[in-house]
Amino acid sequence: MLNGYIPIAVMMAAAAVLAIGMVSASAVLGPRHPTKYKNSPYECGMTPVGSARERFPIKFYLIAMLFIIFDIETIFLYPWAVTFIHQDRPFRLFLLAEMGLFVGILFVGYFYILGKGALDWDEGQEDRAELDPRVYARRAPIRFGNEDSGPVKLPSLVQTSPEDHFTAAPAETVHPPVLSGKA
Repeated sequence: MLNGYIPIAVMMAAAAVLAIGMVSASAVLGPRHPTKYKNSPYECGMTPVGSARERFPIKFYLIAMLFIIFDIETIFLYPWAVTFIHQDRPFRLFLLAEMGLFVGILFVGYFYILGKGALDWDEGQEDRAELDPRVYARRAPIRFGNEDSGPVKLPSLVQTSPEDHFTAAPAETVHPPVLSGKA
């Protein structure tokens, strides 16, 4: 009776053991070299400002829900189009009228949310007298650990003859470019 579920239970147990084993092995065997830069949060190249518990305006969630609603409604157009071409003529007219009604309701909803201002992204942004200067502060440069290793020595290549391959000449010193702090 339950014999059909035994392979599924074995597969789930094996997946759980494998997942827990890999996470545990990574935690035990993985290297740990924490630095100030590795422990700091990364937000798209900008210095994080404020708390991570900041509240977002309802506009973000409203736009996301509207996108999902309109996206799902437009997905219904594809199965309708597939079944539409396989129908006889009188039923096609009925299906066309139904889709016209459906798209009409979509447009009514779109103009309703447009009239309510749900798609106005900049509403309320003009009220701020001054932006936080910490947002636009220059970020400290990222250090890789090899900045003070000195000049780089590269061999220069000299061709001895057209048939011969390149041979290395004595090394010359090449200084890495100096990056200015100005963006």
